[in-house]
Amino acid sequence: MKKDVKPPLIIGLVGEAGSGKDTVASYIKKKYQAEEFRFSYMLVNALKILDIPISRANLAWFMNILKRKFGSDVLTKAMKKTMRELARKPIIVINGIRLPSDYDFIRKQRRNKIIYVTAPARLRWQRVLKRGEKKDDEVSFREFLKLNAGENERYIRCFGRKADYKIENLGGLPELKDKIDETIKKI
Repeated sequence: MKKDVKPPLIIGLVGEAGSGKDTVASYIKKKYQAEEFRFSYMLVNALKILDIPISRANLAWFMNILKRKFGSDVLTKAMKKTMRELARKPIIVINGIRLPSDYDFIRKQRRNKIIYVTAPARLRWQRVLKRGEKKDDEVSFREFLKLNAGENERYIRCFGRKADYKIENLGGLPELKDKIDETIKKI
């Protein structure tokens, strides 16, 4: 007789650029032995293969091309396939909820929670400048605000309001880790 297997807990992370989503995902992955997936991994990998600089503008451009050609849920479909083929752990963190299809995908999972990671815009801008992860991270505050008001960013606050938990990332790493641990205990 086959024993019922408990479905994995899916934790979706939503938040603005520089809010700390990647740090939250990495910490949960390390401390709670979770697997991490990110909607943008597929885009980043494709741009790398094509030798196109990784920038917010290029990621948004590529995403918009894919959406126009294959539908707004193209990355959601890719995430479903990736999880079906690769997910093996009891906790899965999906980083970077941006679109309604991403949000719906998380909510359709049997065991799901969404965490909104946020911080004030100026603090997020300072973090993005410091990390220099993408080609267009070194921009003025005004340009940062413009880049983060694009088509693929417009749902973030709405999803944040509907999230199960909110982490305000206002301090340093020890404080953020404490907030993550408190949140995980509630889940």
